[in-house]
Amino acid sequence: MVSEPHLQQADDGPGVDPPGPPARPDSMFGWLAVGLSVIGTLLIVIMTVAVNTDILGRDLFNHPVAGVTEFIGLSIVAVVFLQMANTARETRHINNDLIIAVVHRYSPPLARKIHALFELVAAILFGLIVWFVWPIFVANYYGGYFKGTLGYVEIPLWPFNGIVVIGAAAAAIQHLVLAWRASRERGEA
Repeated sequence: MVSEPHLQQADDGPGVDPPGPPARPDSMFGWLAVGLSVIGTLLIVIMTVAVNTDILGRDLFNHPVAGVTEFIGLSIVAVVFLQMANTARETRHINNDLIIAVVHRYSPPLARKIHALFELVAAILFGLIVWFVWPIFVANYYGGYFKGTLGYVEIPLWPFNGIVVIGAAAAAIQHLVLAWRASRERGEA
């Protein structure tokens, strides 16, 4: 076998390691984040079964399953918010750390402060989601609002709004924890 020295593995940038297995939760809140993520994964399985059942119903019996389209539309948002806190806990969000990597090269303490600021901004944004969705959740709960066709398929909206509130609150708390950890890190000066 001939070696080709001019071929090298692509470099993702300074200090970027491939992700390893997720860390085991070290607190009750970490376990809550993992639990929400597991529920989101189960919801994905339910969505998959619903879509496939609908497709089979259409193709084999010329009769689709009522409400699948509405359910999938609501569930996609629910899955995102159920898995948001654990994604942040495992630091698996898509990000571009080019600026922080350059700053880290010259001033690691400043880079940690910028990282803590980013986490704090994320916590504030998720807090705003909770702030603005909570009244919608309450209105949907007491108003009996639904998605679908009256008397045929009525999927209540409040459970999905509730999931958004719970998921956004968990993500806000997780980002606060990450901001606190980033501000407390010690490293080379």
